[in-house]
Amino acid sequence: MKTSSSNSVSRRTFFKQRVFDRAKSNFLLSVLCCGALTTGPSFAETSDPAGKAAPPQKPEAMRPVVNVVQGGESKTPPEDCLATLVGPGINQPDPYPGYGGFVGWVSPVRLNNGDWLVGFSAGYWHASAPTPLRFSPKTIESYHKMGLPADVVAPTGGRAMIMRSTDEGKTWSKPVTMLDTPDDDRHPAFVELPDGTLICTVFTYPGGDQGDALKNPALAYHTAIIRSFDHGKTWDKKVIRPPSPFVADETNGPLVLLKDGSVLLTIDGTPKVGGPQQAAVFTSKDSGATWQLVSTLKAGNQLQEVTVSTQMDTVQSRIQSKEHPLLEVNTAVLPDGQWVMMARPEGDICWSRDQGRTWTEPVSFGMRLLAPSLYVMRDGTLVCLHGSYVKGALRVIFSTDGGHTWIAPAKDYGFLVARGYGYGKAMILPDGSLFITDQSAAGHSTKDAQNMSIRGLRLRIRDDHSGIDLLPAPNR
Repeated sequence: MKTSSSNSVSRRTFFKQRVFDRAKSNFLLSVLCCGALTTGPSFAETSDPAGKAAPPQKPEAMRPVVNVVQGGESKTPPEDCLATLVGPGINQPDPYPGYGGFVGWVSPVRLNNGDWLVGFSAGYWHASAPTPLRFSPKTIESYHKMGLPADVVAPTGGRAMIMRSTDEGKTWSKPVTMLDTPDDDRHPAFVELPDGTLICTVFTYPGGDQGDALKNPALAYHTAIIRSFDHGKTWDKKVIRPPSPFVADETNGPLVLLKDGSVLLTIDGTPKVGGPQQAAVFTSKDSGATWQLVSTLKAGNQLQEVTVSTQMDTVQSRIQSKEHPLLEVNTAVLPDGQWVMMARPEGDICWSRDQGRTWTEPVSFGMRLLAPSLYVMRDGTLVCLHGSYVKGALRVIFSTDGGHTWIAPAKDYGFLVARGYGYGKAMILPDGSLFITDQSAAGHSTKDAQNMSIRGLRLRIRDDHSGIDLLPAPNR
């Protein structure tokens, strides 16, 4: 949950987009918060753990294209498919100091034993930093104007919670605490290993003004990992921290299980030398106990001119800023072994053919998005679930050639999945559909934060790849 590259700590945690201004192409970011790959594409400026830059290769990587299809939107609207898993009067967490009704940053996982788990963050606001708050008085005043509740008492901030279904989503257990560090525990995401070990990533957010982490490392947000060895019933009490190359970093998930049994983790963070956020890739070969940095990656300086349409049917063009961050990065592994990564806000995409050691130059393709999460279906279709700056809501695009050509209803936004904030995660079901969870709102306003819901539905990519069909959640 981040915004422009000028923001640091607060970009992701407090400065999510407050409004989707659908009448303009230059949407406000909130103050909080083409065929196969060509042979020998250019590679981005990456570095290995020893800090040696990978040699550039030419020619330039091919930009993806968007194939616009008609009639691809689901005939069944989201409202006829969504079901509430947690919300006002429905399966709420037990009260605790700091819980005020906010639930969000949700992610599901289907275990090998058939259980479904859903992890999420719970707290009092869009970002639930521990109290007493460590922001400056000016920052606190601006957050109160936005909707931060007054007189909050939250000694350990928000926490990560989990609930379980043993009947394929028809009923759900009451949420219980999975992790409660001294900081706000955000964005849980999962992967299960063949031996049943369950790995969960979050990032912990202590709160602080822009630049505070440079002066005081205790105010930096960082990726954290916990594990369960009993199908998610109990979890590590002590978090594992990957060796971050950044001043502050975060992860959204999901993690990826590789063919050799190791695990792939992607994070983004603020470089120690300053500048826009960059991406970093790690792997673990010992069930998440230790993590090895594979490479870091930053966005290139050449971005295409993007033409976007507004709701008023006008067309505007702009040259995107040369310097921009890679935020909310996510990576998937394609059937041919290539790795593909996407990022907020410009929709940058890049590929690696050597297990993440080097990457093609990140390129945009005219679709600005937030919180991209990638899933590779059984037939090889690459699915990108994301929020949209142009149309708002949670949306989806998909590709049959590894992300070089994307199928969508328009050049600049995806198929509608659910009207809401635009943050959601999915898991692939045995029948080939996706079970998707999302949150009903951003939780910026006090009213929204007190009345948040976590929702679920299912989605199927049509067999002929002409569009999507939305299906009811199992508990609807």
